Order: sequence, then C-alpha cells, then structure tokens
Amino acid sequence: MKLRSKKKYMWLILALMAVIAIALGFIFPPDGHGPEFWFSNIYIFFALLGFIGCVAMIYIAKWLGRFWLQRKEDYYD
Repeated sequence: MKLRSKKKYMWLILALMAVIAIALGFIFPPDGHGPEFWFSNIYIFFALLGFIGCVAMIYIAKWLGRFWLQRKEDYYD
C-alpha cells in the first residue's frame, strides 16, 4: 500500500474517533460530580481538549525533531 493511502486511512480513523468521542459526549453528558468549573458543563469540552492536546504534541514533537535533534549530513566532517 502506498504511503499516501495509508495517510488517508489514518486521517479517516482519526476523524471517526473524533466523531465517536463527540457523540459520546452528547449521549453521556457531564454528571456534575467533582469540582465545578465553568467548562465542566460543556458537553464535548474534554473530547476537544484531548484532541487539541494530541495535535499540539504532534506538531511540537515535529518541530523539536526538525530544529533541535536533526543535524546536517556533514555534521561530523
């Protein structure tokens, strides 16, 4: 399988998981247990927070890898 089609399936799976998480947020609304914050009553807040956090970690790791970890090919010459 080509890399492009694998990437397409990965994005499809990611989108499907996001839709399932959002749907579960509406099916099982927050119950109000635990500390109360203004964002605790938003149905899909924690699904969106997790998604945005994962995407941010991926881009930060790519940035660190590109600008901090990688060296030029003639680094040891």
